[in-house]
Amino acid sequence: MNANLFEKANQIIRACDAAYLGVIDEKGGPHVSTVSTIRPENMLEAYFATGMGANKTKRLLRDRRASVCYRSGGDNVTLDGEAEILTDQCTKSRCWLDWFIDHFPGGETDLNYCIIRFTTKRASLWVDGENAEFTVDELLTVQSRCGLLCNWCTYRESHGCGGCIQSGGHPFWGECRLAECCQDKGHAHCGECPEMPCEVLQDFSCGDGDESDKPKGARIAVCKAWAAKK
Repeated sequence: MNANLFEKANQIIRACDAAYLGVIDEKGGPHVSTVSTIRPENMLEAYFATGMGANKTKRLLRDRRASVCYRSGGDNVTLDGEAEILTDQCTKSRCWLDWFIDHFPGGETDLNYCIIRFTTKRASLWVDGENAEFTVDELLTVQSRCGLLCNWCTYRESHGCGGCIQSGGHPFWGECRLAECCQDKGHAHCGECPEMPCEVLQDFSCGDGDESDKPKGARIAVCKAWAAKK
């Protein structure tokens, strides 16, 4: 697992108009249905619209365990976690899409209209021929200054590298100006910096070099996830 794979999975999620939602039915078995996505950002959280009388709503009110799957070509992003039914007007208005009116003629205030909020606890990815399984707690553990996922890096053993945090900004390849800048400012990682992404991080993450992120901005996405952790 690395930052590149994390962002590749996020790009798949953002490109999908629909996902597969699995819930627990009345007999304790799985039940899967197709749901339309609402402006997804990353794998950590998802929102879907439904009706208060829908079977999936009744089932989630009994058992919050759920799974969401996004698929694009041969790539697959499967997420396990919990879902809750939200009926507050702020969330309903924020998630409203114009075409919902076909299902909820009362608009944003329609009493039948509600939102499913899914929160990921565990992920299983198969993207570009690469697979990874991990928990969100593992992903959101700060592992570097810049957003690299050092805990899964093969260089830890092959090069005896403890990463920039353990080495004080001096990983196996030498002095890291990005890590030292972050440390000098007293931040645990770049996501805590009000200048993020600064020119230095932008160059590391979005440059055209062999060591730059592919896709561009992958480690910036990780830093944002770390910063958003509650």
